[in-house]
Amino acid sequence: MNNVLELVMQEWVASLKTKDRSAANVTPNFEELFEKLKNSGASFDEAHELLPKAIKAHQPVAGLARKQYKMLKQKVFDFDKTEKEFTDEWNKSIDDKGTAAFFEFFPLPKLDEDGEPKVYGNMSAKEYKAQRRYAEQFPILDTTELEKRMNEREYNLDIEDMLKHVLGEDSNG
Repeated sequence: MNNVLELVMQEWVASLKTKDRSAANVTPNFEELFEKLKNSGASFDEAHELLPKAIKAHQPVAGLARKQYKMLKQKVFDFDKTEKEFTDEWNKSIDDKGTAAFFEFFPLPKLDEDGEPKVYGNMSAKEYKAQRRYAEQFPILDTTELEKRMNEREYNLDIEDMLKHVLGEDSNG
């Protein structure tokens, strides 16, 4: 793993302590991280390796989850979830938002029907090799004879005669 990427991740985790981590700001927080990773030159695989760490860092600590659960239990009359269910749903929500933000910045590499990534334009390596084999069946065009014949020709390019002809001014008036 690239040291720069680890530092970007470390900086983002440290900045979470001062960020608004409410439900409305989870996605923007992850977008900030993935934008920084992308700008730092992270590949899909490198950024994907950091995704679980980022999700874990954004999830609430047990004490905060317990406090929020107790507050909801008191305020909402028919709140019938257990503390574990509440915490699991909260963590799952953060996981889903973080994963969605990741794939916005690092889309899946496009695969062909054989499961190979497209590396040559819209072709996989397998398709490219097959196309090269087909193209190499034909003889290579030798243009030296053509170039020689073109160089031997003499051209009489009189600009004034050409202009008169193009503009319609023939010698006949």
